[in-house]
Amino acid sequence: MDIINNFEIENEKFYFYDISKVINSSKKLKKLPIVLKVLLEANLRKSKDSIEFNKIVNIFTNRMNSQIGFYPSRIIMQDFTGIPAIVDLASMRDSVNEKERNKINPQIMLDLVLDQSLSLNGNHSKIDIEKEYEVNYEKYEFAKWSENAFSNLRIIPPGSGVYHQVNLEYLSTILHIENKDGKFFLYPETIVGTDFQTSMMNSLGVLGWSVNAIEAEEIILGLPVSLNLPKVVGININGELKEGITSSDLVSTLTKRLKKYDASGKLIEFYGEGLKYLTLEDRMTIANMAPEYNAICTFFAIDDKTISYFNKTRENEDFSKIIKTYLEKQELFYTSEELDYDEILELDLTLLEPIIKGPKRLQDRVDINSLKDLIVMNKSKELKDTDIVLASITSCISNSNPYLLIHAALVAKKALSYGLKVNKNIKTSFSPGSLIVKEYLEKLDLLQYLEKLGFNITGYECNTNSMNVSNLDVNIETQIKESNLNICSLITEEIDLEDKLYNLIKSNYLMSPSLVIIFSLIGNMKFDIYNNVIGVIDDKDIYLKDLWPTSKEVGGYLQKLDNTLYKDIYKEIFKGNEFWRKLIVEKNDVYKWNSNSTYIQPTQIFEEVSIKKIEIKDAEILALLDDDITSEHISPFGQIPLYSPAAKYLENRGLKSFEYGSFENRHGNAELMKRATFDNIRLKNLMVSKEGGYTKDYNSGEILSIFDKSQKSKKENKDLVIIAGSNYGSGKSRNWAAKGTKLLGIKVVIAKSFNQSHRRELLSLGILPLEFIDDDINSLKLKGYERITILLNEIKASSKVVITIHKKDIDVEIDLLCRLDNDLEVKYYNNGGVLNYLLQGIK
Repeated sequence: MDIINNFEIENEKFYFYDISKVINSSKKLKKLPIVLKVLLEANLRKSKDSIEFNKIVNIFTNRMNSQIGFYPSRIIMQDFTGIPAIVDLASMRDSVNEKERNKINPQIMLDLVLDQSLSLNGNHSKIDIEKEYEVNYEKYEFAKWSENAFSNLRIIPPGSGVYHQVNLEYLSTILHIENKDGKFFLYPETIVGTDFQTSMMNSLGVLGWSVNAIEAEEIILGLPVSLNLPKVVGININGELKEGITSSDLVSTLTKRLKKYDASGKLIEFYGEGLKYLTLEDRMTIANMAPEYNAICTFFAIDDKTISYFNKTRENEDFSKIIKTYLEKQELFYTSEELDYDEILELDLTLLEPIIKGPKRLQDRVDINSLKDLIVMNKSKELKDTDIVLASITSCISNSNPYLLIHAALVAKKALSYGLKVNKNIKTSFSPGSLIVKEYLEKLDLLQYLEKLGFNITGYECNTNSMNVSNLDVNIETQIKESNLNICSLITEEIDLEDKLYNLIKSNYLMSPSLVIIFSLIGNMKFDIYNNVIGVIDDKDIYLKDLWPTSKEVGGYLQKLDNTLYKDIYKEIFKGNEFWRKLIVEKNDVYKWNSNSTYIQPTQIFEEVSIKKIEIKDAEILALLDDDITSEHISPFGQIPLYSPAAKYLENRGLKSFEYGSFENRHGNAELMKRATFDNIRLKNLMVSKEGGYTKDYNSGEILSIFDKSQKSKKENKDLVIIAGSNYGSGKSRNWAAKGTKLLGIKVVIAKSFNQSHRRELLSLGILPLEFIDDDINSLKLKGYERITILLNEIKASSKVVITIHKKDIDVEIDLLCRLDNDLEVKYYNNGGVLNYLLQGIK
């Protein structure tokens, strides 16, 4: 079916795949949620023939639980995951001949935001920034080379802001324009990223979510995301937020409800009259929390508020006309028309109450009225239980919402007008996630009030490190220790309250920025915030109602913001600051690797492979591992430990122990990350008695590191296997867990069961996942000295695989399940894994 259509604006013709021709032929399709219509458009546009076209129409018409594709038009990454991905691309170019090199490029637009760096626009000196550039020089040099070497790659230099904020305020275009044979084709912008905050883009009607780093590399090489057509939950928003309630409270209420509801694997789409009372920034905060309740994403269809935000941040009314025209023609623009959701939830905004989380866990909520009943048992000279010693307005999530921060600044302004001050024992900080925050607060003449109360900008990081909690006043620390005080901290960021804050603080409370200021003025959490007097000035009692701004007051300030603010911030975003501009690199198709670099080294895993049968004979067992081995057990995070294989590698290159840094900061170095694989102090290899990354060489009888043993086996041309219990590879996905396993030379992982995401990552790297059926490590009484033989003439999906375990005096044959789950996965494995398969397709 030919569904190509066009329209003209300002004498310019635009073409598009007109899904309204399909939608209007079916009542069921016309009532599809808008988020499904976006997916429908992409799948019809990508269909290869009429058979596939009709199959897709049938899937969406009948809402079948069948596989569809999600086709991102763009991918965004920050340096932590982006640098290793570009290293892999550069390594791929090394693996092909000169004629094929220029074919290896991102197959869709890739934005790499170097956001975890200092900025001249912050409170950092030029000397600080010079040091930052000196430390990160190798990574920045590589990034700048890649910008010249690869097409479809944009590098956003360090100091430009946090990556998802830059994405929202500048990079996103809402519609993607593609030039096909001289014709401009339009389709909805869709996106994936490797940070969970990627989901914020759904507030702009840009469908997208986060993926793991290896899946991101597959997408870079042209593979779509495969998923079964999801169910869509419609959330009907009614009413208006009452005074004293912020979007922070709305997000907390919504997250709690959806966690109970089980939104796992579903799409959430908002609709209803209450939408008009939510700002675009409110929607961003809501959309960001989708990973918290395991939804695929939380989607807001594009409406006039979206268009207004786009114009405000981009100053591009001509393109916004194109956006609205396209969306209306495609029936993708939000209207009040009733759509068919699989399930519906109602949310009445008028019923919401202020929410405080803590004091121990994020999932614990505190009734604000119950704070007055907190118990005080211990006291010191200046402090007592429930006193506050830290207050930080941080987190790029709450700070991305101007309403919240303008509201907080107005609280500060009112407090200062009455002569109120923050309690002297409280250490305060303010860490916005975007340079825009400072700009608009200064332009509105509001930043001064936060600063006068002590909430000075300490950086633009997206974490609580900006609280600088490592150096509380010594006198305060002494009193806390000597009197065993239960003192408190106040934050605005959704983090692990127990693990990531100052260890002397027993009670940590998460609340809105405005409440952080209010309680900082009070100095103590034991307080009746609605009825107690916050302060007395000139015999006047000051209550919460005297300090709390109205929505009308905040709205008045929001109206003063215009697009010149965003234009000034982003006008030279790709040029970077003076340090970036001074960085000169050679323009070559291939990267000249520096063997002495401790940050950037090639990933030597790409080769042309054809595996038609399996011939693994007398493979050695590198490790016997128990149940619930996580990705962090396999690829550790944090400080590089002394005397580890990674540390020895750095020492051999002249680094001192204080220069080792963290694994995260050296993720672009395959040589180091290979040495880190399985080198976790909490790992227990059942082959040896001590914990950590150790194994036994049964030929020599010595105990040595897993890395050293792998290299020894490699020299002796011996294959390696890992054998584990259930739920192997669980936890948060980490790309080096699979890449490191590959680089150690491991051919097969045998487990009782796999984490599905990690199983897929092993497949990406060409490692065969096999599953025990009736046996396990204990029933087979494995010790680790055994040898494994796997001979298979034909590889079939989900088939039984017979392996032989060679013991000292007997051979044991057992059946394993091949965890290549379908014919496509077999095809990937036959070609050395997904990444190698995609590489061959590009060449």
